[in-house]
Amino acid sequence: MKTNGEVLAEAFEKAVRDGEVPYQANRRAAKQIDILGNDADGLRELAVMLSGMDVFIADLEAFQRGAEVVAKQSVASVRRT
Repeated sequence: MKTNGEVLAEAFEKAVRDGEVPYQANRRAAKQIDILGNDADGLRELAVMLSGMDVFIADLEAFQRGAEVVAKQSVASVRRT
């Protein structure tokens, strides 16, 4: 069984990993559009970035829900003692 800290750490690590996708796609889009003048490839990278942001936001929401559960459990534990 995983501890609350392990669950939260894993959720945070997943969010960081998934957040790297839109970050890198945004960098590639900027390079394609601004430096290389290739709007078509840049727009494709922006589409990747936007879909990656959806995943990243969902990960952050899951982390938030997990943190809220841990906080409630901690308060309940303190009140019992």
